[in-house]
Amino acid sequence: MTQTTKSTTSPDVMDQLLADHFSAEAVHDMDGIIATLSDDCEHDVVGWPTGVSNGHDELKPFYERLFADFETGSVEPRRRYYGDDFCVDEVLWKGKATGQPFGMPGNDRPVEFRMLHVCEFADGKMTRENVWLDTATLFAQLSA
Repeated sequence: MTQTTKSTTSPDVMDQLLADHFSAEAVHDMDGIIATLSDDCEHDVVGWPTGVSNGHDELKPFYERLFADFETGSVEPRRRYYGDDFCVDEVLWKGKATGQPFGMPGNDRPVEFRMLHVCEFADGKMTRENVWLDTATLFAQLSA
């Protein structure tokens, strides 16, 4: 387990990085997403079929799949908590399932589900993004 002992990233910097990251995701801007992440970033969407991605090269196929599965959506902030070089961010994601999210046909259905991001930061970049999403709600909408 990695532990950070000295806080170097202020909540304002974390907020700006997350805003930039989510804005880039919303318009499928790969370069914009990558710009918010450290070179050796760890990206872990719990339950994602291909598992954890490490570094920019591994992350690009994840986002290509994500962009194929979901049309541009919106992120409604719910809560955000800060610690030493990390934050916990709860949002409601709304958009359209266009591909095969988690292997289920999207059929261009509108979907919305809660997501929890646990993000770590260093040197003005996000070093880790751990994403937990309400797959039960998503699956119920996709199978309705």
